[in-house]
This record gives sequence, C-alpha cells and structure tokens, in this order.
Amino acid sequence: MTIPTLLLFAIMAALTYFSRRAFLRLPSKHFSPRLRNGLSFIPLGIFASLVFPSLFVQSGTFVIQPLFLAASLICLLVMALSKNIFLSFGVSLGVVVASSLGLFPW
Repeated sequence: MTIPTLLLFAIMAALTYFSRRAFLRLPSKHFSPRLRNGLSFIPLGIFASLVFPSLFVQSGTFVIQPLFLAASLICLLVMALSKNIFLSFGVSLGVVVASSLGLFPW
C-alpha cells in the first residue's frame, strides 16, 4: 500500500468515527419516536446483510443450501420462543455441526 492510500484510509476512519460519535452525543429529545424506531432496526439490517449472502449466493450465483436454510429457520424459531440470541445461535450452530458430522440422516 502506498502512503496516499493509507492516508485516505486514516481520513475515512476519522470521519466515520467522528460522525458516529457526534450522532451518539445528541440528546434523545432530538429524536422522534419514529426515528428511534427506525434506528432500532439497524442492527437487524446489518446482521441480515452479513448472513443472507452466505445462505443464498455461492460463486456469484443464487443457490439454496438446505442445511443453512434449515439452521436459520431453527434459529428464528428458537429466538422467537426463548427471546435469547445466544441460545438460538448456539442451537442453530449445533444443528450445522451435528449435520456436518453425519449425526442427522438428512
């Protein structure tokens, strides 16, 4: 990497940090209930954007991987019933590992 590239990365990182930091410093009285509700969906959107490509895209083409799809549905079901994120991720990860080891007949 050249010095201008590293400098560009440093400037972009500083701008991102300070813009987010300034946004977090605003008192909550400046946020409408609708904006607060919209902001609450940001983590879900980020998580979905990270997970969905691994479920449905492989080598640039759309594919359905039944094991990962089943594990994600199990994760959603456990999360809806238990309201525990760690338990739901653990159960769905356990399903994928157990299936990869041949413990499930499918």
